[in-house]
Parts: sequence; structure tokens; C-alpha cells
Amino acid sequence: MNAPVEDIDVIKIPEGFQALRSEWRELWVRAKGLHHESFDVCWIVWDCVAKRTGKSLRIVTARRNGKLIAVWPLVRSRNRLWTMLRPLGPDSADYTTILVDPEHSSDKLIESIWFATRKQCASDIILLPFLDCESHLYRLAMEHDGLVTHKEDRCAVARLSREVNWESFAASLGTLSGRKAGALRRRLERQGKVDVRVLGPEDGDNNVCMIDWMLASKRDWAERVDKKGQWLYSSIYRDYLIALANQKSEGDEEACARILVLSMNDAPIAVCMVGMGKQSLLGIMNSFDRQHAKLAPGAIAMEAWVRWAIEHGNDFDLGVGSETFKPYWSKGNISRVSSIEIAHSAWGRVAYAMRDGASRLSAIRADMRRGKVAAGPAKTHHAHGTASNANPGESDERPDEASSPERTGAERES
Repeated sequence: MNAPVEDIDVIKIPEGFQALRSEWRELWVRAKGLHHESFDVCWIVWDCVAKRTGKSLRIVTARRNGKLIAVWPLVRSRNRLWTMLRPLGPDSADYTTILVDPEHSSDKLIESIWFATRKQCASDIILLPFLDCESHLYRLAMEHDGLVTHKEDRCAVARLSREVNWESFAASLGTLSGRKAGALRRRLERQGKVDVRVLGPEDGDNNVCMIDWMLASKRDWAERVDKKGQWLYSSIYRDYLIALANQKSEGDEEACARILVLSMNDAPIAVCMVGMGKQSLLGIMNSFDRQHAKLAPGAIAMEAWVRWAIEHGNDFDLGVGSETFKPYWSKGNISRVSSIEIAHSAWGRVAYAMRDGASRLSAIRADMRRGKVAAGPAKTHHAHGTASNANPGESDERPDEASSPERTGAERES
């Protein structure tokens, strides 16, 4: 039976954040932590994104007998008249998780962290994106009496660390778009000299060039399909990606991120960036040269990462979305995640009520312009009568699934 938690604290200043560096890294190694849970990644997010966009730290820590056993990095921000609490991240499609020492993991610990967070991190609205529907934190959040919305999605994780080698794994798969694994690359090799290179922190200048190439290709794609996200044109997000790619590994930690470049005749035709967990990869961004779209360079780059993960004993988190390549490479290992919004205070409820009223008024006006007044409010998926799926006043602050750079799908190759 676990001993009682001695101390739960909330760190609000950068100096306190930095003081956790050594303990946090040790905890991350013990827990076989995910990419976004590492100290270095969280510090880069804070330094490059959160601090520069006016957010303040709320890092929840739990200790037992003086030993750090859990960390939940959060940030608090103000949007118009309301305060918001959310996980520390680059404001893209990041999971909500708590880094917990496996020797001390328990529902009781999660409850202690959750209730301390609610009490000590005062805010009007709590946002929990992409929270595992099987987790105890999800159950606690769903029980909050201020629950407003919860939108479910699917995510896929390829358990590639269990595979013996690429050859046996590829042979066990069926076909994707009518082709077996490896067929697309063999077709590409008939068109010219093909090269795959994985960059690391030691490739600083190349990382910058490839990130700029990736963002430029993404902007071109976004213009054509009219799915523009602010992050595409943001110097803050570019700086974050560069800092992530160039962060040197230290101690038992791997590089924070790596970039795979697929080239043909010495020119890049696809670039794919992943985040490094202790024993896993996490897709961050991918892009390809649309002039070669018929040769499916994005799919070939994804396959190259799958092969790399197997060779290095890593799992591969393919992210949120319903793209066909995700169940294919994960062999159907699909999980449910939910993005939850909670009105944590009476003032938070006012925000949603105001936004709900404005949405209904807009709908009535639209019906009147069309010459038919609605008989009643439209059906929506919500809790406690709130008719919205977006944060009040947040449409310009957080990318949605269509515009997010991470884990929400890739460009179509056609």
C-alpha cells in the first residue's frame, strides 16, 4: 500500500521550475516518460512560447518522503475578463498527462493532485486537451460540476518496441492504399537516387533549413486548401521548433526531437519531425513537395520513421485523427481521448453563458435573413446546456484540429 503523499506544491516562478531540473529528469527516466513530459521540452515550451504569449507558470509537484514522484506542468492565462488553466504546451494538439513515478502511481495520488490543482491554481476555466478516456484524471474531470464540453477523438500508437525487426513486421502487414510496406519506396527509387537521413541536435544549421522548408511547404498547402493556422506564420512557433530540434541531449535523456529528410537526387521532397520520448516517438509535423505528390513522399517518410523506431526499440505515437495510415501502422491499436472544458468558477459559467447566448442570437439572425425563424435551439454535443465546442474568446488563440501542426493528420498526397 502506498504511503500518504507528504507534500503537493505549485511552483509559479521560473527559478522554481529550473530548480526541478535534476529531479524531473530522473523521474522522467524512471517513468519512461513521453516527449511532452520531459523537463527540457517543457522548459523550451515555456521559454519560447508560453512566456512570450503572456502565460504564467503553475507547475504542480507531488513528493513522498521528500522524493519527487509526480509533476503536472500547467500554465495560467487571461483571455479578456477570464482566467484559464491548461497544460503547458505550444498551443497545438498536445495530450493531457501527468508524469508519475510508476512505483507510486495510484488513483489516490491522481485525486490528490487534481483536488490540489483545483484549489491552488485558481482559474475560471480549465482546459484539458486530448485526455485519455481510460485514465483516472478523465473520470475526475468528467465528474466536475462545471463540465461544459467533452469532445472525443481517436489516437493511434504503434507498439513497435515489441517487434523483432522491420522485415518480419512489414511481412505481417496487409496493404495500405493497395500496396505492401516498402512498395512505395521501391517505386520512388526507380525515379532517381533516394536518400533518407535522420538529423539530430548536432545538425543545427540543417535543422533550421529543414524546419523552414517544412513550414514553407505547409503554408503552400494551407493556401491551396484554405486551412490556415496562425502557427504557420508565427515566429514564436518557428523558434520553438528550432530550439526543440537543436536541444543537446544530456545524461539519460535522448535528443528532444529529430528530423527525417527524404531526398531524391539530393533535393528534399519530404521532411518529417518527431519528438523523442524515453522509449517512444511522437509525430510533430510533416510536409512534402507537392510537385512529387503522386510519388507519395510523405507516406514514404512516415514508413522510414516506422522502420527507424523498430530498429531503435521505440514505440510510435501516430497521434489524433482518423487517417488510414494510423490503424495500418499501429495494427489497430486505437484509443479514445477527449478534449474537456470546465467552467471552474461562477464567473467561468458566465463566460460560457454569454458565448452560448451570442451563438444562439447569431443563429436566429441567420435564420431571419434566410426568411425562416428557427423554432428552437439546434442540437449540439455539450454538457449542462452549453451549445458551444470552442473556448469563449479563444478562436484566435488556440489552433483547432484543422489548423493544428501536430498529431491531427497529414496533408493529402494526390
